[in-house]
Amino acid sequence: MRKQLFYLTNHELNAYSWNGTNALLEDIFANDENGWQRFADYLATCKNQPADILVDLIEEDFQRDTVPHTIGKARRAIIDRKLTQFYRDTPFRHASVQAREKEGRKDDLILFSALTNAELPKPWLSMMYKLAVPVTGIYSLALLSQLLVNKLRLGQEPLLLVTHQSSGLRQSYFHKGQLHFSRLTPLLDQAPELLADSFVAETEKTRQFLASTRMLARGAKIQLVVIANVHNLAAIQDQAHDNADTSYRLIEIGEARQLLKQYSAGPMEDCDTLFLSLLGKASIASHYPLREQNHFYQLWQARIALYAFSGIIALAALAWAGIDVMTVLEQKRETARLKQEALRAEYKYQTIVKGMPSTLVTPHDMKSVVDIERMITQNVPLPDGLMIEISQALDVLPQVVINRLQWQIADAASLAVASTPNTPPPPAIDAGPQASMLGVPEKPSEVVLLEGEIKPFDGDYRAALDSVRMFTAALQKNPQLTATVTLQPIDMRPSVRLENKVGEANPELKAPFTIKLVRKP
Repeated sequence: MRKQLFYLTNHELNAYSWNGTNALLEDIFANDENGWQRFADYLATCKNQPADILVDLIEEDFQRDTVPHTIGKARRAIIDRKLTQFYRDTPFRHASVQAREKEGRKDDLILFSALTNAELPKPWLSMMYKLAVPVTGIYSLALLSQLLVNKLRLGQEPLLLVTHQSSGLRQSYFHKGQLHFSRLTPLLDQAPELLADSFVAETEKTRQFLASTRMLARGAKIQLVVIANVHNLAAIQDQAHDNADTSYRLIEIGEARQLLKQYSAGPMEDCDTLFLSLLGKASIASHYPLREQNHFYQLWQARIALYAFSGIIALAALAWAGIDVMTVLEQKRETARLKQEALRAEYKYQTIVKGMPSTLVTPHDMKSVVDIERMITQNVPLPDGLMIEISQALDVLPQVVINRLQWQIADAASLAVASTPNTPPPPAIDAGPQASMLGVPEKPSEVVLLEGEIKPFDGDYRAALDSVRMFTAALQKNPQLTATVTLQPIDMRPSVRLENKVGEANPELKAPFTIKLVRKP
C-alpha cells in the first residue's frame, strides 16, 4: 500500500514516499514559514494518501515508574493521572506497560514518555488538518527502537543502542529487552572524525547518567551497539575497544537492513530510512494521540472499505453474469440437440410409416379402437364378485334357500323388469349390447334379483322374517351393496287376509321372499 512517511526533527521535516518496500525521499522542508508553505503545496499533490509521522526530537522525555496493578478503566484512570502529573503542558503523551514487579505488591512497571515541546509539531499537523490528510499515527523513533532491538535480537543484558540519525546521535538504553531511557545529541558537523569524538564523549555522559540514576548497577557491564554507515564506523572503531565495563558491537547500516530483511535502496548516510522502512512495514498503534487528524484517517478507511465493498459487488455481479451467459449458451446447445433428436425421430417415424402396408383404417381410428378395447376390459361387469358376496352370506344362514337368481346391468329397462319379478322380460332385440352395459365410458352398476324361501318352515313367520332380515344385513356389510326386500315371507298388508289353523300341519305352507341387490362400482 502506498503512503507518505514524514520524518520530523527539530530543524526540518523530510517527506518520503513508501511503495511497500522502500522509503524514497521526496523533499525536505525547513521549520520556518517558507518551509510550511512549501509543505502545504506538496500536500496538495498527495493529500489523499495516508501518512505516518516519525518524530526524532530533542524535547522528548522518558520516565519509568510503578503503579498499582489494576485492569480496565481503573488502570486507564491511574495511567492518565500519572501522565497529567508528569506532563501537564503537552497533549503528546504516551505510556506503555513493560513488566510487573515480582515482589511486594507486584506493581506494574510503566514507561511514560512525552514530547515536551508541543509547539514544534503543531504547524505541520495544522497544515495536514487543513488539507484533510489522513494521518495514521505519530510515532517516536526512540520508542520504535524497541522494535529494532527485538528484530536484531540484541539480547536481554544492559544495552546502549547508538544510531546515527540526520538529526544527531540517538542513544537508547535497554535492560532486559525493555526501553528505559533515550536521548538525542545534535551534531553540528557530520564529519566522521568529529562524529567519533562526539560518540566517545556522549556515550560516556550517558553511562555516568545511568550510573547516577541507578539504571545501571555499579560495576555492571554494558553492551554498546552502534549502527552507522561504513565511514563513520571506521572512525568510531579506532576508539571502540572492549574493556571490563563495556563491549562494543558495530553494525553497518547495510548489514542491519539485511538482518531486518529490508530491500536495499542504495548506500545510506544515516539510519533515517532504516527506521522509516521499519515503520512502513510494521502495523502498530500510534504512540502519541492523533486528536483531530484521526477523523480524516477514519474517513479514509471508510472510503477504502466502500471501494473494496463496491469492487466485491462488481466482481460478484460479473461472476453472476458470466454464470448466466454460460447457462444461456448451455440451454441453447441443449435446445439445438433436442431439435436434432426430434428431427431424427420424425424421420425414423416417417420411414417406418412409409414401409408399412397400406390399410383402410387410419392410425387415429386404430388408436380409438385400442382405447375403447382397454376401457371395456377395465370396466366390463362380471357376476363373479357379486356371487361371492351372496355365497358368503348364505354360509352363515343355512335356512335361507335360493330358488332363482337373476343378474343384470343396471340400465333403466332392466331395473323396470327387476322391480316386477313376475312380469316376463321384454323380447330381445337383435341390436347388440348397449355401450353402457359394456362399461363405456365408465363401469356400470350391477343388479341381482334373488328369489328364495326359508326351509324348513313350520309356520313360524316371525323366525322367517328374522332370517330374511339377517340375510339382508349380512349382504349390506359391504358398503357398495344395497339390499332391498321386495317380497317378505308373509304379506302384512292390511288388505290381505291371513288364514291358518293352529296345531294343524300344512305341508304346502311356504315362506318365500324376494331381495333386490344393487352394487355400485
